[in-house]
Amino acid sequence: MSSIPLEVSQVRLTRAATEWVSAALPEGGFAVDATVGNGYDTLFLADRVGKGGRVLGFDVQKMALNNASELIRFAGNLDRVRLILGCHSGLSRALIGYPRIDAAMFNLGYLPRGDHRIVTRPSTTIPAIAAVVDRLAPKGRISILAYRGHPEGPEEYEAVRGFLEQAQGLEVRQLTGNTETETSPRLFLVQLRM
Repeated sequence: MSSIPLEVSQVRLTRAATEWVSAALPEGGFAVDATVGNGYDTLFLADRVGKGGRVLGFDVQKMALNNASELIRFAGNLDRVRLILGCHSGLSRALIGYPRIDAAMFNLGYLPRGDHRIVTRPSTTIPAIAAVVDRLAPKGRISILAYRGHPEGPEEYEAVRGFLEQAQGLEVRQLTGNTETETSPRLFLVQLRM
């Protein structure tokens, strides 16, 4: 794949991401939230997998995991979620013993209402994406929402795009909102080529 065309999404990118992974995530499935943040994607994944499923979530900030844990506990889904305080670059080790991944979500950037100096970086994000691709179920899907509106955002977006362009055996779509600017977020929708 030499380049990934840019398509305009008719829905919010966060909704496009959840719709994309939802189609591949069965009840009883296994999902990964590589960047837990405040826990909204983790909660969505936990609802989707149901009581028989599992969700593995990563974040480097204790505050993020505390917020997410409270949200998930309030919804009654904590029994199916394992939250790990650590960098998503450790995904390959953490996935040992788990089944193939049905769905994975990445929201790159920083924690809203958190310390904006703590951001995801290409040096950790690319190994995390590679680990998920390596463990993806045949019909599994990945969403990667890259926020480009902070100083490190454009570099990380370009690194992710470059990795996805060079990766073998993937089908990738790239979406933008209908009000595209130089700093607008971009969403990558990824699955294995059939």
